[in-house]
Amino acid sequence: MSQRKNYFIAKGMQSKFAGTVLLLVFLITVITACNIYVLASFFMNTKATISEGQTAETMMKLFIVDLWPRLLLLILVNVIIIFIVSIMYSHQIAGPAYKLEKSINRIAGGDLTFEIHLRKNDNLKEVAVAINKMLAKFRETIASAKVLSDDIAEKMQILGTDEKFAALSRSAESLREKISMFKIIKDETPVEKSSTTQEESD
Repeated sequence: MSQRKNYFIAKGMQSKFAGTVLLLVFLITVITACNIYVLASFFMNTKATISEGQTAETMMKLFIVDLWPRLLLLILVNVIIIFIVSIMYSHQIAGPAYKLEKSINRIAGGDLTFEIHLRKNDNLKEVAVAINKMLAKFRETIASAKVLSDDIAEKMQILGTDEKFAALSRSAESLREKISMFKIIKDETPVEKSSTTQEESD
C-alpha cells in the first residue's frame, strides 16, 4: 500500500472537524480552570489545614463534607456540556451517514429515481454529491440499455419462431427483464417487485 502524501484532502470537512476539536479543547480548558478555581477556593477558605494540626484523615473528611456538593455540580455541568457538544457534532455525521446508508439500500433495491439532499451544516456532502452523480449516470445508462433491449426484442419478434434464434430470443428477453428491475422513473415499478406482488396474490 502506498503512503498518502496529501493529508489535507477534503478541506471543508477537515476544517470543520479541526474547528470542532479546537472548540472541545477550549471547553475542556475552561472546565479544568473552573475545577481548579473551586478546589483552590476550598483550600483557601477551609480551616482544615495541616498547619493547624489537623491530620490528613480529618482534612479529607472535611474536604469531602464541604466540597462534595460543589464537586457534584461541577461534574454535572461538565457532563451536560460535553454531552451537548458531542450530540451536536455527532448528529452532523450520524444523520448524513444514516441517510446515505438508506440511499445505498434503495439503489441496491433497483430504485434510481431519487437524489440525496443534506442540510447546510451536515458533513459527508462530498459523498452525497458523488452518489448523486453516480445515480444520474446509472439512469442515463439504464435508459439507453432499455431502448436497445426493446429494439432487440422487437426485431426478435420479426424473426418469428425460428429455432435458430430461440436461444438468442431467450437471452434478449432475460436481458430485458434484468434491465426492467431498475426503476428510473418515479411512477415506475421494477419487474422484481411487481412479480413478487403477483406471487403473493396467487
